[in-house]
Amino acid sequence: MRLSLPLLFLMLCFGSIAQNHPVFYAGLDLYRNTSFKDNVYGSFNVGAQVYQIGFFAPEVGYNYYAGWLPDREINKSNQNRFQYPDAIFEQEFSSSVLTLTPKLKFGKEDAFLVISPKYHIGNLSTRASYFVNDNGDGKFPLTKFQESKSHISYWSFAIGFEGLQISSKYWFALSLNYNAARIDDNWKALDFSSYNLKARAAGIACLGFGIRFYYDPFASEND
Repeated sequence: MRLSLPLLFLMLCFGSIAQNHPVFYAGLDLYRNTSFKDNVYGSFNVGAQVYQIGFFAPEVGYNYYAGWLPDREINKSNQNRFQYPDAIFEQEFSSSVLTLTPKLKFGKEDAFLVISPKYHIGNLSTRASYFVNDNGDGKFPLTKFQESKSHISYWSFAIGFEGLQISSKYWFALSLNYNAARIDDNWKALDFSSYNLKARAAGIACLGFGIRFYYDPFASEND
């Protein structure tokens, strides 16, 4: 069942691609999340709007998500604030996914209202590292590293504006995004119980802001 929707989407795209030409894009998304360093994690994306018929403009793309949690300092002994911690515990995640978007565009060329439900399918990785200050000299060699990998599939949603032209070949879009991915089980799979540590199950489902640049290599500069 998970593959039926992507396969149907691709069949519709390639069955209709002769009616128009693809338009390519690259963009960056930032998600507000207080569990991560600087209260944010990010995503880089590239892909193509395959064609457009009326208000229907499907896209196929690739997204790479990544984020780092704040370092956790471990103090097992009574230390003052001027001394180094006994250990440092780090966590991070990344996700590499194919995206299929049955995008809807309403309006005129210079200002489209865009609604983008997006289906993601790919791989997720959560990682944790434990560094111990064995000699009390501020050097923290890696003592233990663990990684949890899994396949992931989910929907996200975006709404925004597209068609803010730089030229007939270039324009950009702005969007408000909601990422609905759930990664709690991957964090829980990281086992540091021998050090009396537990990985924080930081969620990534939250709101974010995106900017994307489009490039139409087939357009004329005189249009």
